[in-house]
Amino acid sequence: MVKINATVFYSYQVCPREAWFYYHQMSSNPDNPYIQIGRLIHETSYKRDKKEVLVDNLLKIDIVRDELVAEVKKSSRHKKAAYMQLAYYLYYLKHEKGITTKGLLLFPKERKREEVVLTEELEKEVEKLLQDIEEIVQRDVPPPPRKTRYCKKCSFYEFCYADDGEQT
Repeated sequence: MVKINATVFYSYQVCPREAWFYYHQMSSNPDNPYIQIGRLIHETSYKRDKKEVLVDNLLKIDIVRDELVAEVKKSSRHKKAAYMQLAYYLYYLKHEKGITTKGLLLFPKERKREEVVLTEELEKEVEKLLQDIEEIVQRDVPPPPRKTRYCKKCSFYEFCYADDGEQT
């Protein structure tokens, strides 16, 4: 079984190609303004909490607060992927560390929050995603690009569509 970090897990749900890039240590464009905005929101929000707890070099938990772990996101645009990323944290903590806890998704700009509880059904969903991700990342080449409405803001956009010729 391959080790899947949280970035790969989250990215797979938005774009399997992006997940393949991250798994194979291909860096995204650090100058991408959307990455910079996300970083700034993370750094300036929830200052009183313990931040960025690294677990086994796979999970970087944004916040540890009392009896829960939290994930901070710039927006709820990829809410399902963020929800599943946090479910993956809960799954990993339970199965690898023997820690059962709850999660909290935080969207500070939108002033939204959502609790995540690891149910049996959610565990099965995480396990299925892990199997799917493992199959993709073990390939010698990434999946072909599949244009979606999210592509234009992706930090890998130029890499995927440099020869596209399409003016977007």
